[in-house]
Amino acid sequence: MNIYIDCGSGVAGDMLLGALIGLGLSPQDLEMTLRQAIPIKGWKLRIKPVERQMWPAWSVTVLRDRPFTSSDRMLDLIRQAPLPQIVRRGTLNILSDLQKAERKAHGADHGNFDPRGLGRLDTLVDVLGCSWGFWKLGISEVIASPLNTGRIAPATAQLLARAKIPIFSDSPRQELATPTGTAILARMARRFSHIKQSSIERAGYGAGTLERDGKPNVLAIYQVKTARKLLK
Repeated sequence: MNIYIDCGSGVAGDMLLGALIGLGLSPQDLEMTLRQAIPIKGWKLRIKPVERQMWPAWSVTVLRDRPFTSSDRMLDLIRQAPLPQIVRRGTLNILSDLQKAERKAHGADHGNFDPRGLGRLDTLVDVLGCSWGFWKLGISEVIASPLNTGRIAPATAQLLARAKIPIFSDSPRQELATPTGTAILARMARRFSHIKQSSIERAGYGAGTLERDGKPNVLAIYQVKTARKLLK
């Protein structure tokens, strides 16, 4: 499957997961895979269809989210999890990218992630869920639009600079591109460009939590027939 990711409203891990579900990823299989890989009691996923300013989308929320003791614990858990090797490797790469970006942006003490932010269960769910979802759907080529960042967080800036992702902003007061979403996008997307309005076979939409005046907070993933022919 070839896909095009429209990041005109930014990017976040839960938005990517929701859009993958819209493309056909099974919510039941997703939660079962995550529960087997993350054997921590008490949490669950809430996956439901929603609308964002008349755009139908899927919302993915981790209920009873909680802090991890360290980002290294996340890495150790994934190394031991019953996962396909390509999914394990992809998840570890993204988590390592986040860890490095945090350390470079804030200093060595922040390499373990802030327990109020990236150092929580939902970060691991987003990263692992997306790595597994891209593999499960058989996605072979990923092209993405330039990224609408809004106000850029320090760790996000490090990720953008490293991956050389083209950016723009229509909301300087709001953070539209999260570090987690940016790290996933940087690893998954082969290149960044614009798409012609043709040869779209299917669309999936993932809802963000941020309310935006006059603009739907939705990330779109389009299944396209031949990705190389869709570039300007």
